[in-house]
Amino acid sequence: MERLKLMTDNMRARSILGFALLLALLMNGLYFMMPYDAVNPYEYLHGINLSTFLALDIFIGGAVVPLIALVGGYLIHSYSGIGVGNLAKVLGFLLALGIVHTFFVHAFDFLPGLALMGLVTVLFVRAHWSAPLFSGLALFAVHLTTNVLVGFFTNIGSPTDIIYTAMQDVTEYTSVFRDTDYFAIVAMNIEIFSQNALSSLYGLIFTVLPWLLIGLSFGKLDVVRMIADGPVMAIVLFVVLAGGGIAMKMAQVLTLGSYSGRLLAENFGGPVLALGYFFLLAYATIVLPGRIIGVFSRAGRYIVTLYVLSNILFMLVFYGIGMRMYGEMEISSMIWLASAAYIFLLVLSAVMEKYNVKGIEHLFANNSENDMKNKRDML
Repeated sequence: MERLKLMTDNMRARSILGFALLLALLMNGLYFMMPYDAVNPYEYLHGINLSTFLALDIFIGGAVVPLIALVGGYLIHSYSGIGVGNLAKVLGFLLALGIVHTFFVHAFDFLPGLALMGLVTVLFVRAHWSAPLFSGLALFAVHLTTNVLVGFFTNIGSPTDIIYTAMQDVTEYTSVFRDTDYFAIVAMNIEIFSQNALSSLYGLIFTVLPWLLIGLSFGKLDVVRMIADGPVMAIVLFVVLAGGGIAMKMAQVLTLGSYSGRLLAENFGGPVLALGYFFLLAYATIVLPGRIIGVFSRAGRYIVTLYVLSNILFMLVFYGIGMRMYGEMEISSMIWLASAAYIFLLVLSAVMEKYNVKGIEHLFANNSENDMKNKRDML
């Protein structure tokens, strides 16, 4: 209980972001190492490589972005004291940064969509907790009924219930990303980003915005205090949600990567698993020693800087301008690479804090607690 009093919502959200960074690295690693967006992994990968992917996908597929959105909504609540206008400025900067980052580093970056939906979320900052909660649940329910279940029952068992690898895209991605021409990579990134912009925006409304809103409502409800008052319930929630999410994710494995199986696994199993992760990580910020939590809180403080650096590192490892490992590295090696990068970033964040090194966050946020109206260290 003493820990609960000492740790602010902002510090707790930063700690959870620090934990979640590893999951983001693993997800982005899949996109950097192969044409993940254009393939059916069940026919593109083989043997131990496929088995490793299946194990990894069960725990991160469809869960990473909803988890980060949940924490993002919680973080927006923790900054509500600085005003809606200032929050909008920060998110606007993140949107611009995300677009630039997408063009020059990572074509499949989730940061622009997260920031854009965050701008919608700030409209609920002053609302009663029920408004963002029920709005988020309503959006998710509409998504399940109109997009997921309709698609699931339409395609299950049909001859078209299969994900085909887009060989033309695979060939194009491989030739460009393995090339040493950086400007060709930038052109490809811009092309990927601009493709189907309207459908991507439609998807963000139903796959990102609901979890930002629900995360905001969690902050308003002070769910962490509820977890502290009833830790057994938190553990039960994690087991039920994570277990249910993983069970749903198994549908994709059992159907060998069919369209209907992936649709259900990614859009229902993934978000449910993300909720389980959120409750587990929130509980961890209560029970783990302060020294351990501090390691992840520091990473959360520099989360944007570390995230951008991790993608630059991946680009130098996998693309032709660096080590040219695109399409060559196995999934297990990528996992080791992501884990090593994560440890390096944790150490880097500690060094940056010790020597008061400014990160990207300093461009849009004042990192001094004394200058904050609510005495919180801004991200």
